Amino acid sequence: MPCLLVKSSYIGFDNPVAYALDHIEGDFMVEEVLGEISEDTAIKIEEVLGELEITLANASLIPLDEIDEGDRQLLLKALQTLESDEVLRIRRC
Repeated sequence: MPCLLVKSSYIGFDNPVAYALDHIEGDFMVEEVLGEISEDTAIKIEEVLGELEITLANASLIPLDEIDEGDRQLLLKALQTLESDEVLRIRRC
């Protein structure tokens, strides 16, 4: 069964913005589904990282040469756009 690759971003507002707009301050999480990866790839990533969350700090541990070509291309594309405060999460369907 395929798994979803999801990019999560935290967005926060500074107090001056909330004050200027005359409403309370609010933060929220934005999640974007980037595509599907195989269960085998999810298992390999979880074995190496110990979890199903990929950050820029732990991405270098992923054994890209052991992953299916389609999954590898999706991961590499996602990692190219990943910011330091964002996380890639793998969700099992």
